[in-house]
Amino acid sequence: MTSVSGNDPISNSNHTFEKAIDTYHQQVVSLTSPSAENNCVWTNEAELLALLRQRDRIQFFIDQSAKNPNAHPIDPSHFVQLSNDDATVGKWSKQFAKLPVFPNWRKSLNPPDHHWWWPTPEEPVKPWVEWFLGGLTIALITLCLALARDISTRFFTGAPGIWSSIGAIAPAALALFATGGALTKVGKQLIDTLLANHPKAAHRTPWIKFGLAAGLTALFFIGHALGLPAAANRYHETGKQQYFQEGRLASAQSSFKRALQLNPNFPDANHSLALTYEDLRDFDSAKGEYVKAVNAGLLTSVNNLARLQIVEEADYESAAVLLLTALQNKARDRNDTALEYGLRKNLGWAWLNQNRLIKAQGELSRANRLEATLPEPRPDAYCLLAQVLEKQEKPTEAKTQWETCRQKIARPEDDVWAAMSDQALDFNNPETTTPSSPPETELSETPSPNPSPSDPSSSTEEN
Repeated sequence: MTSVSGNDPISNSNHTFEKAIDTYHQQVVSLTSPSAENNCVWTNEAELLALLRQRDRIQFFIDQSAKNPNAHPIDPSHFVQLSNDDATVGKWSKQFAKLPVFPNWRKSLNPPDHHWWWPTPEEPVKPWVEWFLGGLTIALITLCLALARDISTRFFTGAPGIWSSIGAIAPAALALFATGGALTKVGKQLIDTLLANHPKAAHRTPWIKFGLAAGLTALFFIGHALGLPAAANRYHETGKQQYFQEGRLASAQSSFKRALQLNPNFPDANHSLALTYEDLRDFDSAKGEYVKAVNAGLLTSVNNLARLQIVEEADYESAAVLLLTALQNKARDRNDTALEYGLRKNLGWAWLNQNRLIKAQGELSRANRLEATLPEPRPDAYCLLAQVLEKQEKPTEAKTQWETCRQKIARPEDDVWAAMSDQALDFNNPETTTPSSPPETELSETPSPNPSPSDPSSSTEEN
């Protein structure tokens, strides 16, 4: 022990501090003796309280020394000894907290918050709360697994790919992680290990399991509600590029199908897929996809569906009803002249085949006025109006429409109308009958280089 002078108050203070540390050390040693291990010493409440109060006294000296700039330095070995003893006392936090009188000690002495050796007694989770949280955890994990299965199934369906594989495996892995963490023995051990350095949080294990399950469930819900539509849109954009720019029909069809697997409520993808079916002359499948798009409110598909009803099924009445319903839809964009042109042209076409000539003439005349505002010339409404005038026995006016139709021909897909106008102009007389529908073999038209699947200006959508 370092000798001190009775006339030096600072040295006396250091001596008192060192003596307090030595006393604290002896108290710690007594609690680590074999008798203490047999819980003999732990029944002596006075000794336990003396240990805690001794540590309070040491902390008082440390706080005072920090405020005194003239304090003499203390031998570092004393702090090393204090640190070792504190490490031992820190392991006894749970034992202190379990003492019946411990809450009364804290209430009477009211130690500061930074006196860590006075652990805050943690109230254990009540059995009914733990049971309730466990039930909710299992329910959430079940929901996680269901969502993971749904997401994975959608990605696994169809041709394999790097993104589809990642999209299928990631949800399943997260769901298994949640299941293992919340239900299995290994998961419990993992949680206990993570909480080893946070004893105050150990009693919150049921809450932690519930939080883990709730967090992953929220993640799956977000992925299902936002991630799947985003992935579907990506596949749809890829399909449009494959179809319109690269001419890869099979690849485009596969991309459109994958988009619909990820997001069945995707009318633009239904419309795009129907275009590929038309190119393959699978008109029944095309009609089915157009119907889905129309039922979802995509007016662009109305033109295509009505055209199939007119040309492939000769169902003029259904086509007219469909087109009239679209024209009466107050939600349609009246500034979309391409859509308006297609609807009125096809309605006039249906009425022409029903011999409702006056109504057909009115709609086709409106379509021709709209055609003047389109970025590309369209001959079809002029050719159809010429047929109406021929049936009305107005050959001079019909010839004018045939000539205008011939002048408007500019695209390869307009060749069908070119053939009709050539035939009409070469044999234009009252006895000549011009067919009101293009030959079936000429109706499979190639789309323009860069149209959008939902763009009514593409030939496949308007004719």
